[in-house]
Amino acid sequence: MLILRIKQAETALSDGRLDEAFELVRSTDVRAHRRGQSLVGRLVRALVSRGSEHLQADRFTQASADCDKAIQLGGNITEVIQLREAITQAVSDRHGSDRRKGDAIARARDYIDEGRLSVGEQLLENAHTDTRRVQALKADVAARRVSVEDALARARKALEYEDWDTAVMNLLEIKRSHAANKHLTELIAQVTDRVIAQAKSAINEGRVDIAESLLHRLVPLGHDTIQTRDLNRIVHQCRLAARYIARAQPRQASEILRLVAAIQPGAAWVKKALAQSQQEAEMLEELRGGPLGLLMDIHGVNHDNRSVSTMPYPDTGSKLMTEEPQNNTAGEGITSRFVMHIDGVGSFLVLAGQSITIGSARSSHNPDLGLMLDTGVPAIRIERDEADYFLESDQNICVNDIPIKRKLLADEDAVALSSRCRLKFALPNAASASAVLQIQGTRIPGSEARRVILMDREIILAPGGSAHIRCDQLEKAAVFHLRNGRLFCRSETEVLVNGRPMDRNLGITLGANVRIGDVSLVVTKM
Repeated sequence: MLILRIKQAETALSDGRLDEAFELVRSTDVRAHRRGQSLVGRLVRALVSRGSEHLQADRFTQASADCDKAIQLGGNITEVIQLREAITQAVSDRHGSDRRKGDAIARARDYIDEGRLSVGEQLLENAHTDTRRVQALKADVAARRVSVEDALARARKALEYEDWDTAVMNLLEIKRSHAANKHLTELIAQVTDRVIAQAKSAINEGRVDIAESLLHRLVPLGHDTIQTRDLNRIVHQCRLAARYIARAQPRQASEILRLVAAIQPGAAWVKKALAQSQQEAEMLEELRGGPLGLLMDIHGVNHDNRSVSTMPYPDTGSKLMTEEPQNNTAGEGITSRFVMHIDGVGSFLVLAGQSITIGSARSSHNPDLGLMLDTGVPAIRIERDEADYFLESDQNICVNDIPIKRKLLADEDAVALSSRCRLKFALPNAASASAVLQIQGTRIPGSEARRVILMDREIILAPGGSAHIRCDQLEKAAVFHLRNGRLFCRSETEVLVNGRPMDRNLGITLGANVRIGDVSLVVTKM
């Protein structure tokens, strides 16, 4: 029987059936026989040879199996050890290559998300793999390129018709999808130049409000130039001069108007306003220098020319949170504090200001945002400086579970006013400085609102997570903004107020039924 098994093994080996030969010679009696030992040596060499072939073909599992069989039969002979080392190195190299390919694909995904499509494509090509994930990314890039071409066409058309809102909206879409597009910078420059020209013309014609609205449209593009900075400075100085005029401080207003006249010599109205303010200042100074000046303190006017409680136009510059007029009814304008009730979405308290205080509604300090808290809970102050929000408190407040008195707030920061009350801060849209506070663990007295919008210039109502108010029922974004004490809405979808198209002068009034596509909402005072 032993000789028979040896002959069978020899036949299997000569026919290349190495696995069958291995099973026949693995028994001790075969390997102890002189003829069997010769057979084992030939079989080990055959296994090493076949294992090397598997290794060359990157069949690491089969190569390792042949190596293991050769070790069982011949032990750690030189040829087997060399094969084992070669397999180990090849497997290590493969793992490293796979890891590098995975890293390249991940980096490609990041670059694609950043809008750097060409860089992402190059990384995908360098990955030298054709997995489903790579194919999906390549398809994504192709779809983005098609979308970008469509957006470029829309942006050029909007530029032709001077529809700046549509132009900016499409340029932002291109910036998100393909930031390195060679036409993007050119179109942004064209839009900026045209808007700057219109803003200059508006200022020269005395329509500073129109110039401010035009310049605001450029903010999301982030294309800051010396000209835009100068024009924004002029608008700011004009607003400041108007505030001084409203406070009966013509001397301070004339100083500012003199600066504006030097920066914008083409605005003839500035020179006229400068002369009028100087004339008014001289008349007021003459009155104050006469007999009536002796009585001014009695009637509540200081000699240092600052308005006090009896002045008809109070200073609202130090704090933009103003009191709501008590006689404001449905159909009237909207001030800096109101509530948006959106069917199927919820209620949102809007506070339009640079600075707000938050604390207990029972507190004698009367915070801007009063919550149902114990009177001992410390109040906090949130102030916006351009696009940054700073939190301040006289006592330590836990922000992200870290006690702190002052912090530059970041997206997703969690502010704990007490053990149960938390405020989640969010900046959902990178192109807007408006922020959202989500109230957890308490409520606002007399209101169903659980989210507060700290409004800068606009509120974005749109599908997706980049909106201040997420509304998936909408197909296109709707942007709300305040102008001259009234709320307006821009949208590609028609905006109806009480069943009629929104009046461009009146905007959205308190209590009116507003419909944007399938979404209806009402704005009320708080």
